Amino acid sequence: MTVAIEQDNLQLLANNLQEHLRADVPSGEFFSVRCAVKNHQMMILTQHPQGVAVDTKNIFTVIEEGLRNNPREYQQEKAEIFLRVLGVKLPYAKHSLILEKHHSDKNQEQALVNFSFSDFEDSSTPDSSALTTNPINEDESSNCLSKIPPLQADSKPKFASFNIKLIVLSLVGVIVSATLGGAYVATRPCLITKCQELQTARYLNNSYGKLIRKVSSDQELARLQRKIDVASKNLEKIPSLSVYSQESQQLSLSLSAKSEKIQQIFTASQAARIAGQTSLTSSINLEKLQDRQRLWRQAIAPLETINRNSGLYPLAQKKLTSYRANLLAVNQQLRMEDRWLKKLTSAKAVSIVAQKRETTAKSLKDWQKVESTWQVTVNALTPIPVKSSAYSDAQKLISEYKPRLLAAKQRTRKEFMAAKTYKQAVNAVNIAKGYERQNNWQAAVTNWQTALHSAKRVASNSLYNIEAQKLIEPASNSLSQAQEKLEVYRRIQKTRSDLNRTCSGEIRICTYIINNQGVSVRITPDYEQSLQESLIEASTQGDPNIITGVNNHLQILQQALEAISENADVPLIVYDAQANVIYERTLN
Repeated sequence: MTVAIEQDNLQLLANNLQEHLRADVPSGEFFSVRCAVKNHQMMILTQHPQGVAVDTKNIFTVIEEGLRNNPREYQQEKAEIFLRVLGVKLPYAKHSLILEKHHSDKNQEQALVNFSFSDFEDSSTPDSSALTTNPINEDESSNCLSKIPPLQADSKPKFASFNIKLIVLSLVGVIVSATLGGAYVATRPCLITKCQELQTARYLNNSYGKLIRKVSSDQELARLQRKIDVASKNLEKIPSLSVYSQESQQLSLSLSAKSEKIQQIFTASQAARIAGQTSLTSSINLEKLQDRQRLWRQAIAPLETINRNSGLYPLAQKKLTSYRANLLAVNQQLRMEDRWLKKLTSAKAVSIVAQKRETTAKSLKDWQKVESTWQVTVNALTPIPVKSSAYSDAQKLISEYKPRLLAAKQRTRKEFMAAKTYKQAVNAVNIAKGYERQNNWQAAVTNWQTALHSAKRVASNSLYNIEAQKLIEPASNSLSQAQEKLEVYRRIQKTRSDLNRTCSGEIRICTYIINNQGVSVRITPDYEQSLQESLIEASTQGDPNIITGVNNHLQILQQALEAISENADVPLIVYDAQANVIYERTLN
């Protein structure tokens, strides 16, 4: 009886893992699961027909999750998971895991060496084609246990923590078999075995809110719904004799309600998808717009019934925001479609006004009005969409009006630039005159040049050309005069610099004055006294070199002053300290 109960639990585990694959893997209905235990080693073989798309990592993850959610008896073992194609002897993928770490021994390590896939096989293994339409059922799956050797009296238990439980279950099995029929009881879930269906349903029901919050796409939501539907369907297998019968019925109602709420999301998404597809059509009319409006309303209605307390509320609100925006767009399009023809008529009327203004424009302001009128006309026609019935006529008018608008823009731009350039010329004239009054001839010359250049740049066919021509000759004359005075100013500046350099020394040699009459230089008393002292010293010592040095210095000073006068082209008068003229140079 112990071996039979253990086999029944392994069969239940295999069925449960197969349900996990069907719920969580897109092609899960094509997979079958077989289980075996050998030398304390859990072996799980997952098979599928040739040609089925397989995400190996996902398969291993789903089976591992299923193992961890199963009764604790199976969580004391090291497990090996194999993937194999039906009809092929060896697997193509393997995954190992330890559900709970415990002491290992040489027998466990040897189990991997001695393990053979014949432990899973029987003489009635179905072929690939049979599995395609009818995956392994419970009767077929039970054959995976036919090769497992029966427990010996002196053998170690298969599960470290399962001995006492197996004995108790064996006794219960005997009693129940005596009263209800052993064969029936042993094959019914949730009677003498742990109720895995109920545990899965409890988990989904209690964790529903957390699972929903993790959902980020319709695909993930569909996966969760499949899990809920499978769990709800499995609850139907629990017989009325089971102590879990009442709880299973309550859970079934709760899960069904949750599935219905999820289905509302999919119903809304389906209506939205159809509405989105209708928006891709190139042509449009009022009837199609109304159909699209109805579809968006059908998409919105089921989502609005989901209240704030539901875990689906955030996802529903996200979709509602998008769907309401699309409905609003359709409503606006319905209103606008009725207005496009009115826009067309209005644009034609405005174009007549633009043409009249164009023929009478005589100023920059007039041309600005012409441009703005054509712009209003084109702007009224441009928004008419391709799908509107007024689109064709609108495009014809745009192709006619746009060249007129471009011409008006160019003329307005020309007049604007002419007005701006003329204003710059006038401003430069006023600034130049101000600098002349300050004797700032450099700035005056710069602004006269700006005035002359700006006046010449005014377009010849613009409205400001005549006024600009009146500025050219006076500005040219003023520029010549300012340039002459600037040249004089520059010479004076150079003369001043030369005089300052010549008159400077350890003792200041001279001072100077520059005016319209020329340059006046006066020897300083200190320098004159220094010369006298040098002459007295030479006379006392009888040193002719001192006298020669004084004379040379005076000669060099005179030559330097003459050169300055000549370069500046101005007269020069040199005075001694007593204001007596000691040298004078006049212009030739």
